[in-house]
Amino acid sequence: MPDTRTTAKLACCMVLAFGTAAMAAQQSSTATPAERGNLEHICKVSTLIGTHVMNRANTKVANIRDLVLSPGGDLLYAILGYGGVGGVGESYTAVPFDALDVRHTEGKWGVNLNMTDDDLKKAPTIQSQNYRELTDPQWIARIHQFFLHRGESMPRPEKETAHAHGEPRAVDWVLLASKIRDSRLKNPQNEDLGKVEDLLLDRWHRVAFLIIGRGGMLGARDHYIPVPWSKVGLTMNPENMNVTPSIDATKAELDKAPVVKGDNYETLLAPGFADQVRQYFGAIRHEAGTEHR
Repeated sequence: MPDTRTTAKLACCMVLAFGTAAMAAQQSSTATPAERGNLEHICKVSTLIGTHVMNRANTKVANIRDLVLSPGGDLLYAILGYGGVGGVGESYTAVPFDALDVRHTEGKWGVNLNMTDDDLKKAPTIQSQNYRELTDPQWIARIHQFFLHRGESMPRPEKETAHAHGEPRAVDWVLLASKIRDSRLKNPQNEDLGKVEDLLLDRWHRVAFLIIGRGGMLGARDHYIPVPWSKVGLTMNPENMNVTPSIDATKAELDKAPVVKGDNYETLLAPGFADQVRQYFGAIRHEAGTEHR
């Protein structure tokens, strides 16, 4: 199995201490603050990864193995694993996220794709260890043709995303949700601010918050800090796709941030709480689009 931001420009190159090329990017999004912070439910990326993909006959055809994000937090592609037995001998492809019918009800994900096992076996496959195919415009055009132009597709709700309507979009570098979840939040002084426990999606299936684990002993967490995605910077090592998220805050400032208790994070659904979080981190915007500082 392959190994699995506050303006509108992506990507500036830098060199790491050991000579490894990295890319730093700042968030970009056309979403309004109300949309980006609209959490109708607590939708965890951790529970979306691993979800069975079913077809219209209610037969499992694949599993979601990972998610490819834009620096702005859009879900661009889902890495699907199919075939094999118990995950062994699986083949992998990347399906445009808009080609999936994705629902979240009562804490559970439902994902559908209008294909049979035999259909999916004909999909362009990922052969590289680091999903390099996703940086190739020709390969991207092939999977868009395969998944989005094969006759009638699954009915999907309209989503206001930058990659709607099935427009082919190769990525400059492969940003995986699993790599973010395996990382630790840093600040410009390279202080460790805590482990990224999860990513939460808004109503449009875009990343709204990182959940940072703080406190507890021996790995146990007793409270968590939600950090607005729009305030998080990302530095990536393109060789192994490892990601270092960062935020311009000290440990003392993070310790005073609003917290949620328990790993269901439902405090974020309390009236006004998400706005309180965004205001603390300076992510509340005027109508003209400038951020409060």
